Amino acid sequence: MKDPTLRIYGPRGMVERASELVAEEPIAPRPREKRCADEVSVTEIMTRHIVCASPELCVAELLEIMVAQRLGSVPVVDEHGNPVGIVTKLDVVEYLAAPPARPKPCVADLMMPLAITLDDKATVAHAAALMSSEDMHHVMIVSRRRLVGIVSTMDVTRWLARS
Repeated sequence: MKDPTLRIYGPRGMVERASELVAEEPIAPRPREKRCADEVSVTEIMTRHIVCASPELCVAELLEIMVAQRLGSVPVVDEHGNPVGIVTKLDVVEYLAAPPARPKPCVADLMMPLAITLDDKATVAHAAALMSSEDMHHVMIVSRRRLVGIVSTMDVTRWLARS
């Protein structure tokens, strides 16, 4: 399997970085018996190949990426892969309804400047509870403060359907 990566889009193009912190130990195959959400790690259901943006990326480029890759959200990371915010579909709709006065707005103007994250040791139950209580559809997963994955409500739903 290919190493997990962060694809970070910035003003100078895309940088692809291996996310060496993901899954330091191999993930065991899922047993067939049913398990409770508080027994399953978020690393078992998270997306590991993440499209990210830098805060300096221009909004027009971000929108092209989101449409082309059919993304519901894009984590915003600094040059070290640390999450600094997120851009969601709702942020895009609000931007289109009332664009900022700046001639060439960047992702930093559009993003939610709060990185709500869970540690990679968290469980599916933790992710579901956080998304429900904060009314959000995506939660970023970190290891040692670096982004290593993202879990969506769809990931949780798929896990429930398989269980």
